[in-house]
Amino acid sequence: MTQLTPLRSSLVVNKVNDLRKKIKRLFFKDNGSVSIYAIMIILPIFLLNALLIDTLRILSAERQIDSAIDTALRSTMSQFSSELAGVGLFAYGGSDAGADFTTYLNDQFYEGADLSGTQNLSRPTITSATASFDNSRNLVDYDVFRHQVVESMKYQAPVQIGNDLFELLTNQNVNEEQVEEAQKLVENYEEILNLMKKRNTEIDKAIKQLEPYIRIVKKDIEDKIIGKPVSTDDEKIPESISTFQQMYFYLDRYEELKEKQEDEEEDDLTSDEQAEINSYETAMNPEHFKGIADVAIYHADIPPPLVGRNGSPKSPSSGSAKDYNDQIKDLIGEIEGLASELDEFTLNDDFFTEILENEDYIYESVRFDKQLQGTPTTESLGNLTVYELFLAFHVAIEAGNKLLADGVITELNSKLSKLEKNQIKKIETQMSKYDKVKKALENTDIEAEEEKADSSFGELWADLNKINDIKNQISGDNQLYAELDQIIAEYDGATGQGGDTEEPSRLQFITDAFERFKEFVAFIQGFPTSVRNELYVNEYIMANYGSKGPYELTKAESYAFSTKKAQYITYGYNTAGINYFMFLKDIALILFVGNLIGQALQGGFAGPLGFLKALAGALATTATDLHTLTTKDRLQWNPFKAFGGKGVPTNMPMFLRIMMAMKSTGETYNNEKMRRLQAVVTKETGVNLNSSPSYIEGNVQGRLKLWFIPQLAEVLPGNVEGSYYVFDKRKVYTY
Repeated sequence: MTQLTPLRSSLVVNKVNDLRKKIKRLFFKDNGSVSIYAIMIILPIFLLNALLIDTLRILSAERQIDSAIDTALRSTMSQFSSELAGVGLFAYGGSDAGADFTTYLNDQFYEGADLSGTQNLSRPTITSATASFDNSRNLVDYDVFRHQVVESMKYQAPVQIGNDLFELLTNQNVNEEQVEEAQKLVENYEEILNLMKKRNTEIDKAIKQLEPYIRIVKKDIEDKIIGKPVSTDDEKIPESISTFQQMYFYLDRYEELKEKQEDEEEDDLTSDEQAEINSYETAMNPEHFKGIADVAIYHADIPPPLVGRNGSPKSPSSGSAKDYNDQIKDLIGEIEGLASELDEFTLNDDFFTEILENEDYIYESVRFDKQLQGTPTTESLGNLTVYELFLAFHVAIEAGNKLLADGVITELNSKLSKLEKNQIKKIETQMSKYDKVKKALENTDIEAEEEKADSSFGELWADLNKINDIKNQISGDNQLYAELDQIIAEYDGATGQGGDTEEPSRLQFITDAFERFKEFVAFIQGFPTSVRNELYVNEYIMANYGSKGPYELTKAESYAFSTKKAQYITYGYNTAGINYFMFLKDIALILFVGNLIGQALQGGFAGPLGFLKALAGALATTATDLHTLTTKDRLQWNPFKAFGGKGVPTNMPMFLRIMMAMKSTGETYNNEKMRRLQAVVTKETGVNLNSSPSYIEGNVQGRLKLWFIPQLAEVLPGNVEGSYYVFDKRKVYTY
């Protein structure tokens, strides 16, 4: 490269310095001209101001649209159903929500001429406005309906419930385990008494067969077959000869007459002599004593009532006396101290084994289906059964062997004596024990208390069952219940059932009573959290469709739907009068246990007599309490007196509140109750909740003319179309 000369280098430097001066004068001279730098600073400021102005206009327009939508939705939904509003519910009752919404919306925007001296610089233009209902959230929806009910009752319910109910249901020192123990004791007592009666009935059947069975061995064989020794000077064979002793005594006379009959040289027998022979030979027929000593006709019918036809003492058949006795022992064993209270009313297993084993031994000794093997001798008689000895006696008589016949009689007496002293005595000992047990249970005092308990229970149930006397007077309600069922079915709910008014057994009543009382106790343990949400629903029912008088058991109006709508909503039966009947039954069940449980918790009942007295007293008191409650609508009630609880004044509405709350702890029941409530609302107001919207959605589209550069507004959320900013708004409103 060519090396620059110093002169040339100097010229280049001078030219560069001149260029710098020119540029400096261009940017920094102060003779009033606008500089390019200032323009570059001011332009972004102007653009930012333009964006801010349009943004403020957009925000103002958006706020106007939001406010207009809110106002339009509220104004539209202000046309609610007055029929539903009368029962604290709200649903749209107008005719054209869409048109109403559009009208109300447009009325929110005005021109400059509408308000003199004003100018709206951010008025949007509405391009589209629609309103529609969400039909999945109509008033028939569980959540929507429940929400409205709760909202309408959140201030009224606490006042409506009152302090007495909270006093009863809170701060009660209830021991649920003690209630269960009392239930077990009462139910076991009642069931034991029933089982004892059933057991004794079966044993009586067996004894009815045992008594003639024993009599045969103990008396009939000796009296009617063996007979008493004959002592007479008259040698003639009597016409009534029948016993072995008679046959033994008259054997010589019989042989004498037979020899005379067979001897051709002798004169013919006289008619009297022939009659003697006939009488003797009639007695010789073995069939003669079968009708007297055939134990088989009784033997087959003794085991079935005791242990069952194919049962045994270790494995008795169901329904046999031993089966009932085993159940009794199991029930007694479940409760400490009960065995000593019921000792005199119980039977040990020995009762059954002793009777059956010894009865069977007797049968094997006397049975008539054995045949005599070989020719009997005096030495072999000890090995023969009673029946075989009968046959041996006839062999001896036919052979004219008086020595053998006498030996047979002696051996028979010996065997029968042994049977009586051993087997029969054991059987009779057990029968004697049973007789004491039976007499103890059939004690006149016990029977009297049993009759009182039965009478008290019968009277209580007769009071409850007064519905059968007046049901024809309220049969018109059945059509009303059918209509309610149709509404419930339309609302996709479970329709009602007929209900049962049949009288239960006393034991079933006791079981039902304790189960209901335990539900009551369990409910109290969790009150009010267990029914927090449903408490307001229940109070809504009471406020709008509550229980009304009369309550008397004999008045048809007491059972009518018109006075007991809340009972229908609570219980859900679709037969006239049944809902009030079920309500009364629940009250009686809880009252009964409250009256009985104190006795059970104070050390038991001291035997059947004490139990029956307590039972009869509790049933009678329950009937009295129920009568007081239904006639005076007021009762001082203390169901937890045994636990040291305090009593409170109660009435029928309070009891209904308790029953409703007790039942309202499960979702399934609560939904079914809700459907019945909705059906009643529809029936009373004539408004179909399926077409009663409570949830409206408004959709509005609008636009605002932008004053400056539209492209600048694209940085904002939303859409810009041409020179317009577009609004797309959606809002909902519900009661």
